[in-house]
Amino acid sequence: TLKGYHRTFRDWREFMDEQGRHPACPNEDHVKAFARFEMDKKGNVSSTVTNKFQRLNTAYKYWQNDPAFPHPQDYNPFQLAKSKLDLSDEPKKELPRLTIDDLRDVLSDVTHVRDRSVIACQLKLGLRATELCNVKISEITIENAELQRHYPEIGSHSALDEIDNAVYIPHDRDGNKSRRPRVLPLDDELRRVLLRYLLTRPDTGAEWLFLSHTTYAQMHREYVADIWEKAFHPKYEETDKHAGVTSHFGRHRFTTYWRVEQDVNRELIKYMRGDTPGAGNIEDRGAIDEYLHTYYEDIESMYRENIYKLNI
Repeated sequence: TLKGYHRTFRDWREFMDEQGRHPACPNEDHVKAFARFEMDKKGNVSSTVTNKFQRLNTAYKYWQNDPAFPHPQDYNPFQLAKSKLDLSDEPKKELPRLTIDDLRDVLSDVTHVRDRSVIACQLKLGLRATELCNVKISEITIENAELQRHYPEIGSHSALDEIDNAVYIPHDRDGNKSRRPRVLPLDDELRRVLLRYLLTRPDTGAEWLFLSHTTYAQMHREYVADIWEKAFHPKYEETDKHAGVTSHFGRHRFTTYWRVEQDVNRELIKYMRGDTPGAGNIEDRGAIDEYLHTYYEDIESMYRENIYKLNI
């Protein structure tokens, strides 16, 4: 719950900073624009925006009690905006069914080495955009002498001890939603893609794996969204029948592949996704669920033998 509040406040501060406005001093138009940004740009559903409004409104009402607050106490832009916006959830549209050949066709047109690496990582590892942005050089290991000379810190995280060609995804980093950390294999194809990227990556000394193309600082999820939109739209944008393909599509495709097409045990898929073992709701778990444990060794060979190839 605390992480949810912190995430909401961080998103609000970043949005208001882009508007050139203090986060405690929004008007109704700022709040409406924030809602549109959350739904249109980040792909959040109406219920998620409603929850964020509730959290922000709680903070706003707290500020209103301070005499230094610049707005009159009867002015609340969050309540005003909410009363004028339609935040009812529409029936959820299915994502389009993209075959592996469809994905290969799209990626064949992505020529930017960083952008191709971003899309490939999400398709092959099922990572959320924020999880991808939060990966550090020290949390990825690739067997390559030239790469190790160029990045002496590569693969130095303790979770990767005695593990080659893999990536560590933490669960407790700001913005990561997964409930447990995991290590995921890098197959030969993804390793080649990442090797090409890392050997051309700007040498800024930054600890993050993926960097912004303009500032060379840590890439933000909005940049990831733009990469996917550029690659998949307009062909796979939203229609009357289907939802549009966004950066979250990789996680959906990854999960569907392992569960539906490969019929892999749910607990192994939960490990690869970073989900907690057993039932999603702790009240629904049986006693046996507390004794289920999955490890990297349980999924490594299965993953390397069966992960789909994107011909990149």
